[in-house]
This record gives sequence, structure tokens and C-alpha cells, in this order.
Amino acid sequence: MTERKKIIKLKDVIKAYTTSNGPFIALDGINLDVSEGEFLGITGKSGAGKTTLLNMISGVSELSSGGVLFGDHEISVHKMDEDALAVWRGRNVGIVYQSFELIPTLNLVENVMLPQDFSGDYHPTISKERALELLELVDIVEHAYKIPAHISGGQKQRVAIARALVNDPPLILADEPTGNLDTVTADTIFQIFERLVSQGKTIIMVTHDASLAERFSRRLEIIDGVIEIPSTKDHSMRSQTQDSQNIEIKSGENPFGEIVNPHSRNITKEIPAILLENVVKTYENAAGKFSALKGVDLRFEYGQFISIVGKSGCGKSTLLNMVTGIDHPTSGRVLVGDVDIYKMSESQRALWRGKNMGVVFQFFQLLPTLTLLENVMLPMDYCDVYSFRERPEKAMQLLEMVGLGEQAHKLPGNVSSGQQQSAAIARALATDPPIILADEPTGNLDSRSAEIILSLFEKLAYDGKTILIVTHDPSLTKRTDQTIILSDGEVIDQSVVSSLPFLDHPQMLSATQHSKKQTYSQGSTILHQGDPVNHFYMVTNGEVDILVNTKIPETRVARLGPGQFFGEVELIQNLDSIASVRACSKKPAELAMISKTEFLKLLDTSSLMKGALDKVAQFRINENRLLINNH
Repeated sequence: MTERKKIIKLKDVIKAYTTSNGPFIALDGINLDVSEGEFLGITGKSGAGKTTLLNMISGVSELSSGGVLFGDHEISVHKMDEDALAVWRGRNVGIVYQSFELIPTLNLVENVMLPQDFSGDYHPTISKERALELLELVDIVEHAYKIPAHISGGQKQRVAIARALVNDPPLILADEPTGNLDTVTADTIFQIFERLVSQGKTIIMVTHDASLAERFSRRLEIIDGVIEIPSTKDHSMRSQTQDSQNIEIKSGENPFGEIVNPHSRNITKEIPAILLENVVKTYENAAGKFSALKGVDLRFEYGQFISIVGKSGCGKSTLLNMVTGIDHPTSGRVLVGDVDIYKMSESQRALWRGKNMGVVFQFFQLLPTLTLLENVMLPMDYCDVYSFRERPEKAMQLLEMVGLGEQAHKLPGNVSSGQQQSAAIARALATDPPIILADEPTGNLDSRSAEIILSLFEKLAYDGKTILIVTHDPSLTKRTDQTIILSDGEVIDQSVVSSLPFLDHPQMLSATQHSKKQTYSQGSTILHQGDPVNHFYMVTNGEVDILVNTKIPETRVARLGPGQFFGEVELIQNLDSIASVRACSKKPAELAMISKTEFLKLLDTSSLMKGALDKVAQFRINENRLLINNH
């Protein structure tokens, strides 16, 4: 077997930063060879030195000592002058940054063409064709003529990847390229990288996601600036996709019953923490109109921990911008507490936001010339919260809370991206606001740092704060009191999420759009045993009793509440109603109903959901037979 050529050689690479506490060694004597066509994964905790290593390879940051050699001729990257290095890097290295680095005034096509412009390889027609080809490769070509502000964070990341490929470089360096993407989009990006590697490109990817370990051709871990070969135990961290064949329903259980978060509380106030009424957000540009939010109605209470999920481009970040007042809705109302935030002037809203909301941005927004401690103190100064003497102590307490006490006097540039995110979270808490809004706050953190932040959010919600977090990580939603799923700018009905969990988001949205709500007064009959069944019913509020006529009239076999459903047995097996259904006598029952035609269409598009419901239907039929036989 022919040995692959070495494309990069690192020899005794050391990188030290000078801080007020003395030198800080970010990389300590790194020796590393990377072969042509290799897909190398670099993992490690926040602050371990992952991003610094990429900066050494690309020549973005200077070495303290050692060497980085490239290609057959072993070109010394760090011995070039700035101009020569920039030209060399533009032609040989594609870089995908953690924070996209798109030019806000250029459309996506123009952003992708930028490297060719800088390297002198720009040709109007050819470069445009190449840009469109790459935007199609990363599945975003339909937005080609929009500016970055009119697309989601995940879509911006895909543009950044397209731009990195525009000069067809042999080497691609990617710093957390899937960190801000939903799982489906992230897998698409990873598959693109795998295909590029199969075509001979070399990719070095930094990630904190150990579940990707098995998909790299080689993986190395950085611990305190030193490279180590990781153990294989991390492979077990790969997330599992639930298969309907593994669903087991035990007697006495309510299939697909409502899941209650153990941390949820009944903290109620007459005025909700956040209320959105028919909020629409439409953007206009040369390509036409684009609706990011389409009539969103939401209500959040104080003391709730809420997650907002959805694929890239679904409207998650736009929704946060509506709540914070950073962007204006095209129509509709946004009330925070009892305040209509869009009736304020910009300056009034900025001051109000500083006192009432802690906002954690996707990319930190720390001031680079201030220490972490000074960054955390900024909101206190701006909003005049706490006395001048108290502020340093309060800021230090917050940094210690997020595990950054020892880094308090460092500048943002001297700590890792994950540590910068933790500092941004501490800053969001600086004025002790009742509401915290966070856009992918754990996306750039290793698992240990993420756990610290999530535990902190849980405690804050338990103490009465409202926490609203945008995330692409489905595992995080298990820890929140409520999950809002967005698809194509619309909110998926919670009853659809609970009743039909194996549909994908577009299918759930279709179910939401085809459902209608109906309220039944207490004690009223919804279905008679033996009647035709023309709908799939989902309980949204109140409770319903399931009753079977036996020798002893109307034996109650179950009571269903929010998140549960009925009617699937009859629709799937083409039967008349096998039981009577009645609204509970204590209060009205609100149901969401999908017609038989639309319900069966949905099942035809999802074998996973159909398999799960088949099991539920068979379970319920067996219970009915058992009950009748016993009587």
C-alpha cells in the first residue's frame, strides 16, 4: 500500500500568550503530520488549544517557536511576509470560522466569491457560476441573492463552507463547522466533508462533539495544549435514533402519555412573562419577499425553562430578535411583562432591555480590549445597577458561577471560544434580569462546560426567572419545561408534537396546518361506541374518559389528558369506534382534530410513525378484548 504524502508537518510548535498573570502556554511542543486526503478530527475541552492549533496551521497567528511546513516543498508558513502569506493561504487553505465572518452588505453569491477577488482569480461570469454551484452543494442556492441578515445562523455557516471551497484548496480547516446547526443540517455538512475527503482533499476539523469520533479517519485530543490519542470510550457517546421497532408498551401505561419535566413548577402570575400575538416578520430584498415568521402566537410564564428548536432557517433567531426588541415585527404585538416593547423609542428600549433581559448572543459580542471581569461589569455600569464598589465583587461571583474565576482578568482573545461564551452568559446575568434569552449558548462549549451552564439555567428557572433558549440540540429539550418547535416560520402545535413524535418537522407542520380545534363542554359525548370515526383526536386541554359498553354499562378503561390521543385504532384498521369517548365531568375538553384523509396521508409519508401507531392500536384493541372477556 502506497504511503500517502504528508501535506502538513508541525515540528515542536509552541504558542504562548502574555497575560497580566504571566505567560500562558496554549500549545506545548506539538509534533504532528497530516496526510493528503485525511479527515482529521481535533477534540478537547474549551480552552484546550483546539482553535489555536488551527490558527498555527493557517498562519493566522504567529508561533512562539517551532515550525509549520506545507506540501512537498515544505514551505514554511510562518516565514512568509503578510502579503505573500495572504495570497498563499487564499489558494491553498479554505477556512471555515466558528462565527462565519460574512460581509453583511454583500449577498451570498458575492460573499462566496470574495476569496477569488482577494487572490486575483476573480472572473465575473466564471466566479459567479462557481459560487452558485457551491451554494447548491451546501443546499442554500435558493437564498443566493439575500444578504446575511436575512438568513439563519445555520445557513450562514453553510455559506462560509461554500466560500472556503471557492478556490478549490487542497486543505480545509474547519472550526466547529456544525456547532450551530441542527442535527439534520449538521449531518448534511459532515457528508459534504466526507465526500470532499473521498475526492482527495484534506480536512482538519475542530469539534467538541465526541459523537463524531467514528466518522473521522483519525482523531486526536488536545489536553492543556498537548496532543493525546483519545480512548475509544467516547464512541459510546454517539446519540441513538429511536426506532419504532424498539417501542415497548406495558399494560397499564398510557401510550405516548404526556411527559412532565421533574423541574417544572406551577408558578403563575396574572401577567405572562412573554406574549406574542400574531407576530409576522417579512424581509424584502432584490430577490423579493421572505417571511421568517408567519403569525406566531406564544405565551411564556415566569419561572419556565423553554427551548426553541427547529432546522436552520426555520425562524428561531428571528423569534428571539422579536422578543428582545432587536428587530421589529412587520405586524403583530410583543408584550414582555405588561410592556408593549415596540411602543418605546430605540433608546428607551435599549435601557429597558438592559434591566429586564439578559441576552446571550450566538457569538459572544465581548469587547476585546476589556477583561472578562470588565465585560461582565458593563451592563451594571450602563444600567446603573449596584454601587460602584459592589460591581467588581458581583461580576467576580458571576464568573465563578460559570467556572471562569481564574480567567477573570484575561482579555477575551486570551481565552477559548467556549470560555468567551461562558463569560457572555455571566454578563447576561449582570443586572439580575427576570428574563434570560440565549441563542445557542452551549453550541461552542464542551460537554462539561455545557453541563455547568444548563444546571445554572435550571436553577435560575427554579428561582423564578424565565429562560428562553434557542438550540439545535434535541437532547437539551429533555431538560426544559416546554419545547417550542418552529418549521418554516410557524409554530408546530404542541399536541401534534406529543401525539405524533416520529414525524419530521415539515410533516408536523402539515399536521398542525390541517388540524382544527374544538371544545366540548364537561360531560358531553365526543364519540359513541359503534359510530364511524372520521378524525384523529389529540387532547390539548382538559381530560376525556374512554368508556366501553360491557355487561356492566360503560366501564371506564382510561382517562386521557393533554398530549394524549384517540381514534388511531379505528382509522388505521378501518373500524367503527371501539369505545365511547366523553369529556370529563369536571371541566371542558379542548381537542385538536385531523381528518381521516389527512391523517392517513401523513402515515403514508412516515413509516416510522405508522409503525409506532400500529403498536399503540394493537395494544388498545387487546386491552378492550381483555376487559370484555373479563365481564
